[in-house]
Amino acid sequence: MGSKILIVEDQFVEANDLKIILERAGHEVTGIAKSYDHACVILGRVRPDIVLLDIYLKGKLTGIDLATLLSSENIPFIYLSANSNESVLEAAKVTRPWGFLVKPFRAKDVLVALDIAEYRHNNQVEIFHKQENLLTNILGGLLLDQSNVQTKLLKVAQAFKPYVPFDFLFIDVDMDSGDLDSLVCLKRTSFDEYVTSSGYQIIEEMGLNYDFYLDWRRRNSTLQNILLQNLEQMVESCKTDPFLTIMKDQSGAQARIIVPCSTEAGIRMSVRFYSKEPHIYTVEHLDLLNPLRTLLCLVIDNIRRQSVKGALEYGKPKTGVTSRVPQPEGIVGNSPKLLRALDQATQVANFDMTVLVLGETGVGKEGLVKAIHQMSNRNRKPLIKVNCAAIPALLIESELFGHEKGSFTGAYDRRIGKFEQAQGGTIFLDEIGEIPLDIQTKLLRVLQEKELERIGGRTTIKIDVRVIVATNRDLHRDIADGRFRMDLFYRINVFPILMPPLRDRKEDIPLLTDYFLHQHAADSGTEVKRLAPNILQQLTNYSWPGNIRELLHVIERNVVLSPTNIISRIELPDDVLPAEPNDELSNDTFRTIEEVDRDHIILALRKCNGRVSGKGGAAEILNIPATTLNSKMKKLGISWKFLY
Repeated sequence: MGSKILIVEDQFVEANDLKIILERAGHEVTGIAKSYDHACVILGRVRPDIVLLDIYLKGKLTGIDLATLLSSENIPFIYLSANSNESVLEAAKVTRPWGFLVKPFRAKDVLVALDIAEYRHNNQVEIFHKQENLLTNILGGLLLDQSNVQTKLLKVAQAFKPYVPFDFLFIDVDMDSGDLDSLVCLKRTSFDEYVTSSGYQIIEEMGLNYDFYLDWRRRNSTLQNILLQNLEQMVESCKTDPFLTIMKDQSGAQARIIVPCSTEAGIRMSVRFYSKEPHIYTVEHLDLLNPLRTLLCLVIDNIRRQSVKGALEYGKPKTGVTSRVPQPEGIVGNSPKLLRALDQATQVANFDMTVLVLGETGVGKEGLVKAIHQMSNRNRKPLIKVNCAAIPALLIESELFGHEKGSFTGAYDRRIGKFEQAQGGTIFLDEIGEIPLDIQTKLLRVLQEKELERIGGRTTIKIDVRVIVATNRDLHRDIADGRFRMDLFYRINVFPILMPPLRDRKEDIPLLTDYFLHQHAADSGTEVKRLAPNILQQLTNYSWPGNIRELLHVIERNVVLSPTNIISRIELPDDVLPAEPNDELSNDTFRTIEEVDRDHIILALRKCNGRVSGKGGAAEILNIPATTLNSKMKKLGISWKFLY
């Protein structure tokens, strides 16, 4: 059965060609719109399953403006454009499309894009329903839970943590009460650890006047609908909301969701999520919270009735620690960006959909992949890792899919490929952006059909494998440059997780340093060495272009070099940079081509703080592949301590 499709395209010939392609394939075209306004009229009459959307339309509003409306209505859309330059892609990808077709396109391209969009949309719908069912079961269980009040509050925080991210969770069980012990704040301090404070402790810590806060609380109890605000809306609200200004300035809150509740008796309550991330909340969070609101109100009222006689009197702030979902082994830190990535890993672990892990070299992508596998229901089966950048182009097909004996010169035996080796488990394709285009086509078929053929084989082999991929490349740019297939990108970009660079989580450097010092001592059987106080500040001030891997190597090197158990001096890469290249030629000497190349590469590396590949890396500046740059560096003897 075909899908109902709306075409938004201001060129008649192209729109008509699309209509013919779609109707021949059994789809129903609900209309052809030439402008934003025309599309809105058609959308008012019939809701399509998907929209094919040109970026440039007649009138003042563009397809990107219409995409915002479609996202709010949860209608999937695929962009159509004759212009695939970087600025267009950057503006378009912010709206999170389900696909992107560059004109001119073939009928096959259109139908494949529709299949991928349907696949991604169905997976997101599945995620949403499973999340809603899971939270419904947890909240329903809390109504029968005989635990004390603080344990129930922690369970509420734990339930929402993977799905509605927060750094502060305020639960107010009676907003009209003059007793601030009916208000509790849970401050998240690590993966599954919270510090709880009563309302009296909150106003004391923030230096607030009791009457001022009580008045603010009562005025805000009149809110009827769920309120979602990211940074821009928060800043606007701060103009008339002094408490919100204090939350923003003192606690670093930059976004919030408020869920108002009330009992049949008219007692007004609320659950308030605050995040330090400026643009973290989306319409999907509203879609998740709205159907759960009634049940959440019952849970909060249950806690209110249980706490009527001082059960929320905390004294000093307490920390509630649970082991329901322990922090994955080997992943160290409690910065908001890292916790967000871990929450997403927890959320997706038991779904079989493809996960795309993004991040620079050395940020710990492989550790996150191991965590997803260990938390999944496939953890008793193998996790097979493939570094696509390390396999020669001529061998990668055989490495991934296997080959039969005699299928090519040198194929003396049958080879079982990595996908078959991962049967029932997980395959991790690291640096997927390095796969050649012809192999990308075959990989797309394997992902779509869940079957493969060995090279030289005649038998189709069904596979049951969970696929996780990772890259440090900007795949959108690679698509624009023709180096990566757009259909493959949208097939793997079902559930992206960004691992933050170390420069964006510097508060984790002390924890990581301590972890590496203890790890080295355990491995070497020696006493744990310590850092002098000024050294930690030196580490925090450094930009870490090589990320966590660079920090590890710096710590290991200086542990070995330090003659005492206190490391009082540490040698950072900035202290050992090569001499500045000399751009001036002497009167009687010319430099060789190799010398010129060497100095040119060093200048590019300096500009990028030593980063070779990825966005903003030296390879990008020099407009050459990262593999080529690495080869040149090796040939020219460019070896810096901070390049890994």
